[in-house]
Amino acid sequence: MLADLIDPIDAFVGKLVYGPMHRFVIHRSGGFSGAEIEMLLRRYGIRIWGREIHDDEFAFLVKQSQAVWAEYILCRAGVPLSNGLLDQRNAGYRERHEPGTMPIPWDEQGIAPHSFVDHVVDWMVRLFG
Repeated sequence: MLADLIDPIDAFVGKLVYGPMHRFVIHRSGGFSGAEIEMLLRRYGIRIWGREIHDDEFAFLVKQSQAVWAEYILCRAGVPLSNGLLDQRNAGYRERHEPGTMPIPWDEQGIAPHSFVDHVVDWMVRLFG
């Protein structure tokens, strides 16, 4: 599959350009698609790289400098993380806020697609919803 070639290159370029990365792992039975998570994180200024899809989980990389913020957004949205938390306070944030509420993003449109893979994800979201 083409993604098996492109995603590792995308991860390599992300690490080369932006430095250390943190890998998030999400269980697929949690009710969130990879595209939904990517669009959620982009609303808050977080790009992802090195997308991986496996039978029961998927994973992606974010800049290490944004990892705790990304974790907060994911936890607040109720995304079931399979890997351990970077900041244990993130575990309880969803329960502290009204259901369905999220912090106000800096920009409602979020950040635009940047890489070839970002554009493919955007195209697939428009095509398949």
